[in-house]
Amino acid sequence: MRNFSPSASWRHQLVLSLSPHSLCILHFYRGLLGWKRAHELVVPLPEGDGFSSQLQQQLADNVTRWKIPAGTRAHWVLAGDILGIVPPNTQGAGAPPSLPFPASDTRTQVDAFGGAEGASLMWMHKDWVTEIERISSACRLALVELYARAQLFQRIAAKQPASLRAVVETDASDQYLHVYAANGTMLRTRVLDAADTHEHLAQTLQMELAALGAPADAAPGRPVQLTTPKGYAAEPQTWADYQHHVLPAASHSDLLEKLWRSDQGGIIVRHTHNDMVQALKVFSLGLGAVGLAGLALMVWHDGRLVRQIEEGRDRVRKDLPKVEAAKLLKARTLRMADAVQAVNTAREAPSALGPFSQLVAYFPPPPATLQYFSSDNGVVALAGQGNEGSVKWLHERPLAGFGAWTDFPVPEYLAASTPQIHLQARKEAPKPIVPAPAKPPASGASQP
Repeated sequence: MRNFSPSASWRHQLVLSLSPHSLCILHFYRGLLGWKRAHELVVPLPEGDGFSSQLQQQLADNVTRWKIPAGTRAHWVLAGDILGIVPPNTQGAGAPPSLPFPASDTRTQVDAFGGAEGASLMWMHKDWVTEIERISSACRLALVELYARAQLFQRIAAKQPASLRAVVETDASDQYLHVYAANGTMLRTRVLDAADTHEHLAQTLQMELAALGAPADAAPGRPVQLTTPKGYAAEPQTWADYQHHVLPAASHSDLLEKLWRSDQGGIIVRHTHNDMVQALKVFSLGLGAVGLAGLALMVWHDGRLVRQIEEGRDRVRKDLPKVEAAKLLKARTLRMADAVQAVNTAREAPSALGPFSQLVAYFPPPPATLQYFSSDNGVVALAGQGNEGSVKWLHERPLAGFGAWTDFPVPEYLAASTPQIHLQARKEAPKPIVPAPAKPPASGASQP
């Protein structure tokens, strides 16, 4: 019965229960936590010609007072004197239902509660449908569905194991009788007169059951389940062929809300599928628009990124010569720094080429040959082939800045060649500069 939609008219729904002497109005509102009962009211109605006008006036006043939006969906629950029940045809499955009026003058709907087989038919005269729709339209309501009052107790009757079930309902000064089949299908519903209560209930019930004939699911010997309100009558407990039960205590408003929240269906006046399809179309168009906007944003952002990349590449191309020049300058600077460091190192620590060049200049003539030379930590060492003259030659010619030649142990890898020359000399420390003594004055000079 409920329809979920962001529309304001679909966030409100009305359930209207019409009886011969009153109108029960339930206003439901859907908030963040779901549907809740916002307002509840029972309005008394007079009998006679002023019934319709008073019904419309009372409904319009409450719709205005509760600020219900125009187009709010309304569900009507009607008694048996307006919406009747035609039981399954006992003449056969192909026989037409026995409607009290021509089929063209009635609105019908199959009672699908008990299943497709042996279903009853809910019917309502088109004059009543027109009148209720006129009242709803005058109150800015959209008539959606019409329900039978007997549908309030279908689930309760279906829990009782019997072939037939009868439920007596009382609401203020009105009383109703509903008869159900074994599967919960509605068979009969009517408004009880004042003379049909208590002591005449057994006779009225017998007449209704006799009018039904023999239902297809009736089991011989099984008593009829009779359910009445507590304290309604004590006699049904002693009736033969009846098994009495007490109707669970529940307010009429709670029963209406359970019916409204259930999946039971009534006589459909206005289909809501088109509205739902329209809402889905609008929602789909909205999603499509959002998707196109997102796609356009992505294309724009992609173009902006491409432009930024191209601008970055142009800046790189412009700055490339400067970068290359900076790299070249850096390389040259590093080479100059290495050259300066090498010059400073040469100045601070003289190379071994100086003593070596002196040695080459003063090395003995052949047959003397040089096999090994080293200059480390101020010590010059040499080894080679020669004779005693060669050794004497070197002793007579020491290197400049070095002391006299002394014996040098031959390295192991040269010991096999037995070199005759193996000498070393240590660098001498620089001599301090001594100032020259002052000359004495001449003898003829005058003394100061």
